[in-house]
Amino acid sequence: MRVATHSSIRPFLLSGVAVMIVSIGIAQATTPEDGHLTRHGGPTESQPQGQPDPDLLPLWAALASKASGPVSVTWSHLWGTPKAVYGTLSKTTGDSEAAAREFLSTHAALFKLDAALTGFSLTSSRETPMGRVYVFSQRADGVPVYGGELKIHFDRDGSVVGLTNTTVPTAKLPTVIPSLKPEQAIQAAHGQISAGSSDQEEPVEGPRASAKLVIYGSTGTPALAWEVVIHTSGPAWQVFMHAQTGKALAPPHDLNRYATGTGQVFLVNAVVATRDNTLSDQADAASAVPQSAYRSVTLTGLDGSGFLDGTYASSSASKRRVSSASQTFVFDRSSDGFSEAMGYYYLDYAQRYIQSLGFSNVNNRQQVFSVDRYKKDNSFYQSSTKSITYGTGGVDDAEDADVVWHEYGHSILDNQIPGYGTTLEADSIGEGFGDYWAGTLGAQLSGGFQDACLAEWDATSYSSTSPPCLRRLDGTKHYPESVVGEVHDDGEIWSAALWQIRSVLGGTKADIVILQHHFLLTADTSFNQAANALVAAAIGLGYPPSQVNTIRTIFRSRGFTVTL
Repeated sequence: MRVATHSSIRPFLLSGVAVMIVSIGIAQATTPEDGHLTRHGGPTESQPQGQPDPDLLPLWAALASKASGPVSVTWSHLWGTPKAVYGTLSKTTGDSEAAAREFLSTHAALFKLDAALTGFSLTSSRETPMGRVYVFSQRADGVPVYGGELKIHFDRDGSVVGLTNTTVPTAKLPTVIPSLKPEQAIQAAHGQISAGSSDQEEPVEGPRASAKLVIYGSTGTPALAWEVVIHTSGPAWQVFMHAQTGKALAPPHDLNRYATGTGQVFLVNAVVATRDNTLSDQADAASAVPQSAYRSVTLTGLDGSGFLDGTYASSSASKRRVSSASQTFVFDRSSDGFSEAMGYYYLDYAQRYIQSLGFSNVNNRQQVFSVDRYKKDNSFYQSSTKSITYGTGGVDDAEDADVVWHEYGHSILDNQIPGYGTTLEADSIGEGFGDYWAGTLGAQLSGGFQDACLAEWDATSYSSTSPPCLRRLDGTKHYPESVVGEVHDDGEIWSAALWQIRSVLGGTKADIVILQHHFLLTADTSFNQAANALVAAAIGLGYPPSQVNTIRTIFRSRGFTVTL
């Protein structure tokens, strides 16, 4: 690959009308030939900058006056309401759901919502090293508002230290009944995907397409719509179809995030393990890599089934799986069993590391992956199935732990911020984090060899640099003039800033604050919003002022506006 990269029938009650969500089989359609580490159908426009609605300024002043110390705010470009607010926003109240609702209700008018928070229900509550996070989701007439959430963050003392708002103002919510049937929406959505695009790599298991009724407000004119997701063996296309007119409300969007017992693995990858940048794939030949590159490791958490299935990883999406009654998975790279063992070991390693940092509920689940279903030189995380596909073009992607970890980075973000990556800058931050995540884990095992160079082994198939690198973490890109509109390239602005922070704070403290600040983000976050969120997380975690100031300085030196 190159690392990247977001059925059933049940009724919704809408004004007394039962509307069905259905899944039907439909001909597949995908993108043109993949290039290295590209994401198809993703956002390409620059991040819109919001300004406050003048009528809300007195309400904003009332909230800000109750804060202790500086406050950072990002405004919605659609509604003029606060989208993200960071700072110590309240006195100590305790971190209960009731306290969260009281705070939000008090300031509901600032978000153009009614004080009763009608239609909002608590959908999650998580304990983090900084404190507890409550997430309230928005519905209208029983229909979910796509992406509509209020999130409120408490610190350990029970003070509100952040909130994010991606809701649609109450007065803007439509109250109509759909005339378009879900089957019609799916067919119309299929017509939106480029003609002639096809992907016959592998048949898709399960439903090919689904339609779910939502309120879609991203155009600034909220409408009742069918959220259609069309699955292929490559892209997973998301299209929003107007429930009355049948017209597409936005271009098709690929939800995938691309990147392009006892077991045997490479220590990170073959190049890092041997410190030899001249190695090449040679069509998966075992002789291409010396035996010294392999390491015997313990595969923890296996369920004893004889397959690579365990607590935090499973190769069950692979079509031809290896098995061993003795739980012995020792293969060389000429066998796909080696890629399975690599994927299992390094995904399990990543989750156990996350938990060692104090995060017991960040992507704490079994990560399903495949190693032999996608023949192109690319890999991707699919948010609709929560699975990772590692490609087999060039060097098999799962042979490189940097690729394994980058894709897992997308899974982490999708878990912390469901639906993450709806704008160019948010998607770029996601790619940058995936690169950083691969780098910070690789640095634990590499002995200091080429830590800023990512996926050296995978890159031997396409890179002309020495050493061969997918991307680097030590670049000098500066915001906004270095933005080119491609998420992996623009992600290097973010990953380089994070890598600088790591060089000062050390791996453990940097990884904690970086994972923590994700809870403060929105799915459409901007570089500036994310930078302020990371500063807020460092303050909330009790990092010394000198370290907080260093983080500010690093972000500002990269061109980001930090006001907190």
